[in-house]
Amino acid sequence: MDAKTYWDQHYTEKVFAQGKAPNPFLVEMLPRLEKGKVLDIAMGEGINAVYLAQKGFQVKGFDISKVAVERAKTLARETGVTIEAQTADLDLYLFGIMEYDSIIMTRFRPSVSRYYTNIMSAMKQGATLLIESLGVPEMPEAIPQSESYRNLYYTSNEILREIKGLRILFYQEGLVDGKHVVQCLAQKPHDKDAARLKLFDMSTKGKDLESSKHLELAEKLFKK
Repeated sequence: MDAKTYWDQHYTEKVFAQGKAPNPFLVEMLPRLEKGKVLDIAMGEGINAVYLAQKGFQVKGFDISKVAVERAKTLARETGVTIEAQTADLDLYLFGIMEYDSIIMTRFRPSVSRYYTNIMSAMKQGATLLIESLGVPEMPEAIPQSESYRNLYYTSNEILREIKGLRILFYQEGLVDGKHVVQCLAQKPHDKDAARLKLFDMSTKGKDLESSKHLELAEKLFKK
């Protein structure tokens, strides 16, 4: 069973299985998130996206499950907020360059290292990245054998290795409410060269890009 089919089936059978309250770690770290445009990766049914919209963020999110995304849109309408939600696979998702003030990723673990490069490139200078998912328990054999579910589990210090170059504002591994979790809040440092060149708020739509040369300069900065 492929990931899309798995998660469509999961969300069809389990409607708001975790409830409609936002992720507690997100709520705790909200004051430390950079306000503005936020991307919710693997947004699920949109409980975190809707919460952030209620708090004044401009929210964009995506998930591989069409069932989950439609439920997120419905939740936003019922709550009276606006979010931009789309069905997309992380493998094919086109990130903007320096587009987001914050990015969040909860109950999800990218399986390929290059995704983190894309995520960090999409962050503006000073942007924040919030990650929380399950951690490998003391007995790894306790991890479910389903491939889709097993990919939720981070190994020890895995996140720290993947986001080198970001400033770690908060990090912990351990038991939270009886579950082994990994929690991280990080920030992208300000780059004096990027500031001098005014390479901020670049999006995939191109309307904010003054020239292709500007884009080339931004890409060179990310390769430093």
